[in-house]
Amino acid sequence: MIDVFYYKNGIKKADFKDLHKIKNENLWIDISNLTREETQIIAKTFKLHPTTEEDLFKANVRIKIEEFENYLLCIYYGIKNTKTLEMYELDFVIGKNFIISNHKKPIESFDSLKKDKERLETLFKKSPDFIFHDLLDREIDNYFPILESVDNQIEDIEENISKNVKQKVLSEILKLKRVIIFVKRRVFEQREKVSFLAKRDYKFITHDAVPYFRDIYDNTIRVTDSIDNSRELVGNAYEVYMSTISNNMNEVMKVLSVIATLVLPLTAISGIYGTNFHIIPGASFEYGFWVMIGLMVIISGFSLVLFKRKGWF
Repeated sequence: MIDVFYYKNGIKKADFKDLHKIKNENLWIDISNLTREETQIIAKTFKLHPTTEEDLFKANVRIKIEEFENYLLCIYYGIKNTKTLEMYELDFVIGKNFIISNHKKPIESFDSLKKDKERLETLFKKSPDFIFHDLLDREIDNYFPILESVDNQIEDIEENISKNVKQKVLSEILKLKRVIIFVKRRVFEQREKVSFLAKRDYKFITHDAVPYFRDIYDNTIRVTDSIDNSRELVGNAYEVYMSTISNNMNEVMKVLSVIATLVLPLTAISGIYGTNFHIIPGASFEYGFWVMIGLMVIISGFSLVLFKRKGWF
């Protein structure tokens, strides 16, 4: 799907087939699931380099900024929370009078700007790089509630660990750890590329827009700090899990040790009186068996009292 917006005495929408007629107007072309044919048309209309054409069509292109004679190519990544954290590619081509945004699926923040005609008109009156800033800023801001939900998920896991330790909890911890590491790699690379917009001079980024990109750069630093915090939290959750497992094992071993200690003297007594010697002290005594049982009970009771006083259970 391709939405074409242009500014001429107000915000107007055009069909993609009429793109060649309005290519000299101030344009925003938003593309979802670009086809090869559409890619060729856009490349021909705006004189895009073949490598840019290929980057627009392909998926999972690395984060980068490339400056060409008549446009600037920027590739970043947004994030959304489905069953797990998912990152999606955002391609931007910024020219003198146009901006092209390209992505595989519709993006809520982009659709929100399309509906906000007043905001969009204000951005068109400035320059295409302000539309680029607005779109990128919305996507960077989107990281914060999602990363906060990850922190809440980690806290829930820690709470579940304190109640009941299961193998499923460990799987959830390791899954979160892998996802956070993956996101961290992308975000750290993205922070560097955003800093280029704030610190370097580009032909198609106006001086008036630079302070706004500095603000985005500050937000990307906050995002990386938040991811570091999430990674630390999930590491702590893993340590709590392993510590809880170890403590539970210690409790089990303690109970088994107490039982073994109680049974040991009883086994010794029963073993002695179970030997096949003809003469055993007390063997001929009428109440010898009950004396032995009583002795066992006394030893067991004494041992339990002793263990209790020492705090062994």
